[in-house]
Amino acid sequence: MNVFNKYILLVSAIKEKRIVTFNYDGLDRVVECATLGYTTAGMPAVRGYQIEGDTHSGTVPCWRLFLIDRIRGLELTEARFAGEPPAYERSDKAFSRIDAEL
Repeated sequence: MNVFNKYILLVSAIKEKRIVTFNYDGLDRVVECATLGYTTAGMPAVRGYQIEGDTHSGTVPCWRLFLIDRIRGLELTEARFAGEPPAYERSDKAFSRIDAEL
């Protein structure tokens, strides 16, 4: 799946509050996506609250910024999350352009 198709799928995940799964840096992740756009460095990315899966830091749940071109095997699940993840903040300062957010 190319970056454009991943981007479109992530917009749906945010609008519908659906949980996604994917592999990032060789680790499987389960994520509630909150913000999608372009970072201040100009990279397409998604800010998500990782609720399950593996991390290099070993800390879950936690907030993470995922670069879209490094996401592999992206899947939109049927599972939904209610409300906003803990400590969610709109207008994430890591993004210079936001295309979708909770």
